[in-house]
Amino acid sequence: MNKIVFLTGVILLWCCSASVAQITDSMRGVMAYKYLDEKQYDKALSIADTLMSKYPGYEGCIIFKATVLGAMGKSKAANKLINKMMDKGEVHEKGTVYSANFYKDRGDKKEQAKLYKYAIHDYDKAYEDLDGNSLLKDVLMGRSRAEYAIHRYNDARTDMLELLAKDSTDFDGLIMMVNALNMLDNTDEIMTYLERGVKFYPTSDIVYGNLAYRYQNMGSYDMAIQLNNKALELGGDNTYHFNNRGFEKYKLNDLDGAMADINRAIDLDKDNSFAFKNRALVYIAMKDKDRACADLQTALEKGFSLQYGPEVKDLVKENCGK
Repeated sequence: MNKIVFLTGVILLWCCSASVAQITDSMRGVMAYKYLDEKQYDKALSIADTLMSKYPGYEGCIIFKATVLGAMGKSKAANKLINKMMDKGEVHEKGTVYSANFYKDRGDKKEQAKLYKYAIHDYDKAYEDLDGNSLLKDVLMGRSRAEYAIHRYNDARTDMLELLAKDSTDFDGLIMMVNALNMLDNTDEIMTYLERGVKFYPTSDIVYGNLAYRYQNMGSYDMAIQLNNKALELGGDNTYHFNNRGFEKYKLNDLDGAMADINRAIDLDKDNSFAFKNRALVYIAMKDKDRACADLQTALEKGFSLQYGPEVKDLVKENCGK
């Protein structure tokens, strides 16, 4: 559900002069991301090639092309593209701070392009050359994000154990640890870190949202709603808090309240596949299978199965005659 860090249009502001051509190329950038989102990869790749021919060497253009190649299943070609961009002829002598920085930066760019396995390879090399330098947190966080993205949750947990051993109150480390433990469904360990989070970050909506999710998983829906109320009070509109509170209201048979919250979640993020799945559940409870099946199909198109597993496909079989 995450977008690439350099947002639509920004990539091309790097690639243009202050002229009419800038507007033209920025519009191309908007179209390129649109094609990528719609899985029209040939069209996205064509725009990427056009821009790279006009502005060779610009990282934003190169990373975007690598992202498209990766989405097309050409991950080796994408990896080589980023390696070539990073290879400026310097000697990256093993065991040096320079080497650690180089591999960390290269890993960051591959993570940005969603080339997660290749990113982990570079983060591993950076880790080998750290020798206690200040990059430890950045390397561990980058590697854990990539591990999480390809469902290596135990590995992400292990990296966060090391990070939190250095600083038990590190906010990013606490949240990544909780994310990994949520996927491993380790309630006792999660609560330890969430209690620490509430103690040290009492105004964080993210901490309260995660605590709400844990109570939701335990079936304590009233408590989960209270905690999501607190999260929304602290953090304002947030698609995840609204979506989770909507699911909790659904479980308590407050279908109107559930629908209002989940609709708000979708308004805030139309790529939230989990929200479409949850709204389908509400429609099923309302005996409106046509709308339920439409939402289930949208959830699949938004990538639910890849992120969360077969639940939506099972619901389609049960309710949509497919």
